Amino acid sequence: MIDRQPFVADAGVLAALGASVEDLADPDVRSLVIRNEHPEFEQALREGRGEIDLGDGPINPRLHLAMHEIVATQLWDNSPPEVWETAMRLLEAGYRRHEILHMLGRPVSDQIWAALREEGPYDRDRHVAALQALPESWERERTKRTATKEHTAARKQARRKAQAARRRNRRPS
Repeated sequence: MIDRQPFVADAGVLAALGASVEDLADPDVRSLVIRNEHPEFEQALREGRGEIDLGDGPINPRLHLAMHEIVATQLWDNSPPEVWETAMRLLEAGYRRHEILHMLGRPVSDQIWAALREEGPYDRDRHVAALQALPESWERERTKRTATKEHTAARKQARRKAQAARRRNRRPS
């Protein structure tokens, strides 16, 4: 069985930073480790970029890192415990650590969005239900993103072909 607290950080990054699992008790160390696990986001922040595209559409690097920090804190504190239970279930299903962290972040971002939109408090029951819906909800979203991406690519290709055909059909004046 995997221990919860070491799951918070990549062992290689911890070693490269000369840090230990115990050091992760400090939220600032967790933040440093998370930033080192995401050098492309750290670089974007240093360059003052508000978003980057790694192939799946634009991502706000500050928001992405913040979501990782929230999930890391939930895992570290074991609060709510269903976060760790879900992580273990996803690990047993064959998902890798980093993707699991992203999966666990989705219900968090949904909670933040709902709190801002509805001006309501944290809804633990809704959060736990979203965790229990993993990985199916994640896979449905991934399928939808892939289909949207393929549709967008096909539309762009059709537009380029139409433009090329119009250029070929123009008559010199």
